[in-house]
Formats: sequence, structure tokens, C-alpha cells
Amino acid sequence: MRLNFSYDMTPSCAYIIRVVGNAASEEKAKRCAMSCERANQPYDYWDAYDGTGEGIKEPSHHNVIMDCIKVTDHYLTRGEVACALSHISLWAKCVLEDKPLVILEHDALMAKPYTQHAVFNSICYLGSHEQVKLGWQVSATPPHATEGENYHFLCRAHAYAIDPAVAKNLLAYVIKMGICTSLDMLIRADLFPIHQMGVYAYNVYESREETTIKGRPLDGRATKRNDGLVI
Repeated sequence: MRLNFSYDMTPSCAYIIRVVGNAASEEKAKRCAMSCERANQPYDYWDAYDGTGEGIKEPSHHNVIMDCIKVTDHYLTRGEVACALSHISLWAKCVLEDKPLVILEHDALMAKPYTQHAVFNSICYLGSHEQVKLGWQVSATPPHATEGENYHFLCRAHAYAIDPAVAKNLLAYVIKMGICTSLDMLIRADLFPIHQMGVYAYNVYESREETTIKGRPLDGRATKRNDGLVI
């Protein structure tokens, strides 16, 4: 039994989230894997919770910790819930393994290896296509997304790294609050430290039509059915 978090800040590897059986997701995950190989970044695939069909299909790594996670915003689509669960399962893995890890969505590309998690109890934002393609500034404080006044959260969860300390806090928050909003908005900058040390990865821009998260109209409003699911 571990009584304390270790200070081993060397990431175990990068985990590429993919929806098994979804051709588009698997193809993009392979593209991401190829970028990891070019960058000499150790990686492995991580099977996503699949919300592209009826219900949400659990991957083989589903465990009792994930049974503690409840959905408290019933306007979220199945895809949004499945996306959140996929990331949360990696937060749990980080806590259990007691080592930092890199989380990549299938639309991410690795630019250079991430070999050291430099800031204890913090999320490292690994970069974005705006920083690579549009010349956005790279600074210690990464770009944040906003909704409403003074509400800052992770600017897309396509590529970031976590250590066990911040993973514990993320996991504790979602166990307490449930999946109360979309994944990006769960990762609030006022609750969880977020830093950037350079561009290690970035996302390939995808339109709303290309995403595997289906069901939410382009204006962002979902339609609630009588059974609580969203179309």
C-alpha cells in the first residue's frame, strides 16, 4: 500500500484515446501513433468509452472506480459523456500507477517527446494548432477557453499531461460533482493549475461534422427526450 505520492515525475507514456471499431477514430489514432514514433515518444492505445451507438459501451479496463462516476448534467449527449469517461479513466490510471502520463485524443499529433513533468500538482497543456499554425504565443500560462465572466477552463483536451497529485484532485472533483458539464469545462483553471512549457503536441483542426461526439446541434443546444437522453 502506498501512503504518499512519489516524486517520480517521469511520464510512463502517452496514451492515445481511440474508439475501437470506429474506422475514423482508429485511422486518426494511427496517425497520432505515427507522430509519436517520429517524435520518439513512447505511446500506447487507450480504448475509449464508446458513445457513438445506443447507450455507452464500456472498455475492458472499466473498473470499480469508474462505477463511482455519475452523470449530473442530463443535457449532455452520450458522446460527451463517453468522452469525459475516457479521460477520467486515465486520471484514475495515473493515480493508481503513481506516475505522470500524457493524454492524447485521436486528433492530436506529437511534435517532440515529453520526458519530464516539471510542475508538481499541475496539468501541462502540450500545445494547440493555433500555436503551430497561427503563431499564437507560447507562455507559462496557456490559452484558456472561456464561457461567461471569469470562467476559464482547458482550451480543448486534445493533448495534456498530468501527474498523480493533480490527477487525484481531478478525480476527487468529478466523484463529488459528477459529470456536470463537458470535459473541457470540467477542467477549470480556477480549480486546477494549468501550465505550458512549450509545444509538445497539437491538434489537427476538425469541424463539428468530423467529430465522433454526435447529437448536439451546431448552436450548442441539445434536445432533451423524456427518457433523459439527448438527441
